[in-house]
Amino acid sequence: MKLSSLLIGDRTRLCALTADHKAMIDLDAAAQALHGAAEPIYASLLALIEAGPAGLDKARALHETADDQRPEAAMLPLEGLCFAPPLTPPRMLCFSVYDKHIKRAFEAAVTMRTGRGFGGLVKRLNLLKVPKRFYQRPLYYKGNHLSVSGHDQPVQWPHYTKLMDYELELGVVLWNRGKNIKANDAASHIFGYTCFNDFSARDVLMQEIMRGVGPVKGKDFDTGNAMGPWVVTADEIPDPYDLKMEVRVNGEVRGRSSTSHMCHPIQRMIEVASDEELIVPGTFFGTGAADHGCGIEDLRFLEPDDVVEIELERIGTLRNRVVKPS
Repeated sequence: MKLSSLLIGDRTRLCALTADHKAMIDLDAAAQALHGAAEPIYASLLALIEAGPAGLDKARALHETADDQRPEAAMLPLEGLCFAPPLTPPRMLCFSVYDKHIKRAFEAAVTMRTGRGFGGLVKRLNLLKVPKRFYQRPLYYKGNHLSVSGHDQPVQWPHYTKLMDYELELGVVLWNRGKNIKANDAASHIFGYTCFNDFSARDVLMQEIMRGVGPVKGKDFDTGNAMGPWVVTADEIPDPYDLKMEVRVNGEVRGRSSTSHMCHPIQRMIEVASDEELIVPGTFFGTGAADHGCGIEDLRFLEPDDVVEIELERIGTLRNRVVKPS
């Protein structure tokens, strides 16, 4: 299933995309129309995740029935819908697992500091190497799980940055509470996948990293973590390591990549994150910017009112406009 959170009136409703991709089904309204009673598990995506596999099976059966019988009160045409973030996760961990991105970003940073002549020389001579520790275990920082935005929602341009940037990422939503989870057992903890755009105040972020204190305000600003338009349940994506990825700005393709370029699998991320720390249902992983997935790699940053689209094969397209305060 493809599960979204939609703003309808003054409420957020958990909805599922129909099989023909022409409408959304309000799951709570469908339950009432078909079975005569509301269900607490349809109160939100987080509530459904917390209900576990039995809850998802129940939702899937309702979705299939509603999709077949089309209860009018529960059907929502796609046009004009207002998407909220699929969920506000209880925890957010932002990983970095694409070594080609790291290398290209390092080279670009050198060019920004020293000029294109020296930066080009560094690149031609392959002088910059990805640190060995990058390959030993997946690295991450803890993101601001409250600073989320959804599909077609505006993203605020922080007043303190001149270089606003995007990041093309696969997002992962977890379920099944656990601690000290081994990689071989981790697949069962993956609820689903979504498009993720980890917007960055790139100039501020670079200063923080150089001082050894980041990421802080280079990442932490309201609306900066965009996700959606829906979460696709894991059963629909049996191989998350072979998905084509593309980022566009104002319709222009800025980069293409693939999840096959990951240097660490999601199962290993779960193992590292759960090491002596509890994983709770709804935990969100950003898997990191893919190579060719952000502006710094080509020194092409965003302008106010640019529209950024993140597209992942088998998942969908996330679209956001960056808005600078006047």
